[in-house]
Amino acid sequence: MASRNSYNIYSASHFGPKEEALNRLFHLQVNDARNYFLTVIKPRLDRSYKLYIASGMDRQREIKKWQANVQIPYIMAAVETMVPRIVDARPEFTVLGRNEDDQMKAEKQQELMDFFWEVAGMDSTAEDFVRAALINGTAFLQVSWKKDVRKLKFLRSKDVASKKYKWAEEEKTFFDGPMCEWVDNYTLWYDWHNTARKSKQYWFKRLVLTANEIIRRYPMADKQRLAMALASPGGDLTDYAAIRQQVRTTHLYTTKSSSATMYSASGTVYGTDKYFSTQDNTMKMYETFEWWRPFDDSYAVIVGGSYVPIFKDGEMPIPMDFKESPFIDVSYLKIPGEFEGYGLPLILESPQVMLNLVKNQRLDAATLSIHKMWIVNPLANINKEELVTRPFGIIYSIDPNGVREIQFSDIKMSAYKEEELLKNDMQYASGVDDFSMGVGGGANSATEVRHLRESTLERVRMFVNHLGDAYADVLRYWMDMTRQLFTEKMTIRIIGKNGQQQFPLIEKDDLKGYFDYRATVLPSIAGQDEVKKKQDMDLYQLLINLPFIDPQKLTSRVVADWGWSLDGITRPEGEAPPSIGPDGQPVPVGQGDPNAMIAAAGAPQGMPPQGAVPGMPPGLPPMGAPQQDGAGGPGLQGLIPRSSLRSVISHLRRTGESYGGSESNFKQFSNPINLLLSGGLPPTPKGVPSVDKSKSSVMPNLAGFNRKPGGKVDTNVPTGKRNASSQSAILNKTFSIQPRSK
Repeated sequence: MASRNSYNIYSASHFGPKEEALNRLFHLQVNDARNYFLTVIKPRLDRSYKLYIASGMDRQREIKKWQANVQIPYIMAAVETMVPRIVDARPEFTVLGRNEDDQMKAEKQQELMDFFWEVAGMDSTAEDFVRAALINGTAFLQVSWKKDVRKLKFLRSKDVASKKYKWAEEEKTFFDGPMCEWVDNYTLWYDWHNTARKSKQYWFKRLVLTANEIIRRYPMADKQRLAMALASPGGDLTDYAAIRQQVRTTHLYTTKSSSATMYSASGTVYGTDKYFSTQDNTMKMYETFEWWRPFDDSYAVIVGGSYVPIFKDGEMPIPMDFKESPFIDVSYLKIPGEFEGYGLPLILESPQVMLNLVKNQRLDAATLSIHKMWIVNPLANINKEELVTRPFGIIYSIDPNGVREIQFSDIKMSAYKEEELLKNDMQYASGVDDFSMGVGGGANSATEVRHLRESTLERVRMFVNHLGDAYADVLRYWMDMTRQLFTEKMTIRIIGKNGQQQFPLIEKDDLKGYFDYRATVLPSIAGQDEVKKKQDMDLYQLLINLPFIDPQKLTSRVVADWGWSLDGITRPEGEAPPSIGPDGQPVPVGQGDPNAMIAAAGAPQGMPPQGAVPGMPPGLPPMGAPQQDGAGGPGLQGLIPRSSLRSVISHLRRTGESYGGSESNFKQFSNPINLLLSGGLPPTPKGVPSVDKSKSSVMPNLAGFNRKPGGKVDTNVPTGKRNASSQSAILNKTFSIQPRSK
């Protein structure tokens, strides 16, 4: 075998039988993958793209110049309705350790994943990922470790005005960490013989790159092999995604019968193969294949028309510790036995075509109704240019009966009805209804919002679950690479649970162990944020009036779901709370006691005073008032201590029955009763007996209501002067509930 250095043109035979076998295997697999892509995948991708973009270029070739060519963008509306609601919020990451020691490190890894997601720009990548899945049926991500270090010259002159510039060459790191990028379906070819992703024998990522891009993208390339590759022809530079260029260049002409070719001022034709559009030598393109064979633990990069493997020995083991192909897929609608999924364009293709047809037929009928046809006697000497509908138009003819207008029937309502039926069919097939698109009626409650939006979510629930599985694989790959390439301590920035920035320290020992990774996607299409906030407010109103609830803790839990922190909205320590007036607004300092103002103004009939707990005696403290166990300080007379309320509740529950439970006759009294709002006599529990004098004991009445002969109700409330102490009053009423003697 001749010396490798003696050749400038690549030939596999120059590098021995092993490279010859590698070259034969490459051509066998790449041709197999290319044929499958051109025959099966590319037609589906082209059709899906044209349906999504509402292109009329296919219909334009089949219709007359005067016919309408309107494409209703219903599929685009359905896709763009789903995308922002699925990717509205970041996924929730969970790291679980396999044992107790690993679990102690899981929290730091979870924080690290949040940081990687942010710096890798995954919010934008996730949007492309989801949109591609909805359009193409299947979308792909590629995980990698990106290290972008460049030597550049930086200006170091302090006096720029002197025009004496001093430059210093320095090495700058632009990025060094895990990366994840969306992979275009047109660029990824694979083993189609095996359905499951992890069973595929080979993957090809086809790129068309310049020489500078190749040098920067593959720093591990062998210099001699790379020189051979760049000296070879570019190879097959076909733009397999040319449909995008064609649609863009013809989009403005779909409603006319004009030529669809666009020219620049220099005469360059746009819409043709973009890789041949320049004569700049620095922009010379090379067909490049990233060739992954996970079962052989092989990774190679093939460049140029001579198909030069640019790594030493032609290939190398997969450099990442996860030892799998770096591609992660997700499908919108996955059919068992098929790898490629179905997107919304293919699902809605038939009704979309019919919807466009009905629309254009109706427009053509309107055109014919306005611009009528004529029946003309050829002997009537009629100029055909005069047969145009126009105001005050006159047609001269030697034969008055030589011209006759053709009448067309009006457009029937069935044409409009058919359009609505087709839209209903598309809503049924896609699961995206009018409410999801924002054109439906409103909802009055959080429950209604949840039901309406979850009806749309049901159709994409499995897709959302698969999306979470894909992100979990991303996390697993990221952590494998981080353990492999992490060299020193790192201080990261995260947003804590209270909304404040935190800067935890990550060390290499924090990454060691065995972990499981989960990612949960919470789409806003379910209205979870709105529903959660509404439920929080309902729960707050229910609990805040209970005496044993800490208002500060309850408020802190509620505002946390709104993304707030209680620290930023609380009063300074020692500052007295503001008084609340009858209108619910704070009373300025020095303007008197709010209770006196309420009494002077007069509370509405049947309504408790501001801040009072409905159904409780007036002596109870207003909502949010401080609770004390003493006699109370100045201005706090009349407040019932918390210890007294506990004694009351404890006594009322001491019955042998489950107070407020399903078996109790007193279930209706488990909640306080507002006697002012009830109007009339207070309710009496059914079945509560009156006093039985034949028995030595008297049955206690837990709620304080006894039925007397004649159906009247005795509440055991003394009619005399009220006790001076509200504490004594409520304790007496509770512990002295007895029927009055007749």
